[in-house]
Amino acid sequence: MPLMLLATVLLAIGGVAAYANAHRLIDVVSPISIFVVMFGFMLANLLIREEMQRKALESDLQLQREQAAKARGEMEAARRIQLGILPDVESQFLRESRLDIAARMEPARLVGGDLYDCFMLDEHRAFFAIGDVCGKGVPASLFMVISKTLCKSLALRDEAAQVDPGALMRRANLEISRDNPEMLFVTAFIGVLDLRTGEVSYCNAGHDRPLVFVPGSAPRELGGARAPAICVAEDFEYRMHRQQLTAGEFLCVFTDGVTEAENLAQEQYGKARLDSVLSGIDPGATARELLDAVCASVHAFAAGREPSDDLTLMVLRWKP
Repeated sequence: MPLMLLATVLLAIGGVAAYANAHRLIDVVSPISIFVVMFGFMLANLLIREEMQRKALESDLQLQREQAAKARGEMEAARRIQLGILPDVESQFLRESRLDIAARMEPARLVGGDLYDCFMLDEHRAFFAIGDVCGKGVPASLFMVISKTLCKSLALRDEAAQVDPGALMRRANLEISRDNPEMLFVTAFIGVLDLRTGEVSYCNAGHDRPLVFVPGSAPRELGGARAPAICVAEDFEYRMHRQQLTAGEFLCVFTDGVTEAENLAQEQYGKARLDSVLSGIDPGATARELLDAVCASVHAFAAGREPSDDLTLMVLRWKP
């Protein structure tokens, strides 16, 4: 196209120069007219192609937006389903005056890999569990649902598992390890609280040790050795441990999304900050107020930074 314009200009200049110098008339109008028509056709063709490309790009962009909206809608539905299978612990134990309990799970993404559960095994014993699947997103959330469902099923139908959380952990480990093509694993803490005596029987499979404390005193870690996470050692013999709670004593169970939350300087929240919040709680605080205080402290610490891991917390208080 630039060459055509240059040729047209040269023809016009040549015609004018021939007449001025030699008084000769040269027909430059015809070739210029042909060049102009050709230029018009080429310009029209270019504009048509650009318009077609623009429409094609708009169509692709619209398709991508529709696919993204569909995928987001499906993920939102998955989030609602996942959060829907987690119990509303406060309403579930509303009529049980011997237990004050609260729990919360905040996924780092739309869906997460943390889990918790709690329910009454009978009129005097409360079952509770919390877990953390390695990884995040859809694979972790699917593994979380399988793990939670299986543990609850075993706890409700297996009498030996109801008495011994270690036996429940062994059964769950065998069942979940059987079909695990992605080689995922889950840390878990399972406990049974006897509301008559305040005794907690529990088993810890690679999970952060829960904290026990009375408001105003320094929290202490729950004793007992930590065993491997579920799906790490298929034939491991998990053992049960016991802890006696005193009246009004809190038990705080959490995932590493609490202590490993990071701020903009990539500093971790850490156990010292958690201990400080717990020890400073008001003696008359409820489990919900304690949970809210911890979550507010973590959020304030990590303000401005995307969460790096799911955050799950469960607080129990025995009230004989």
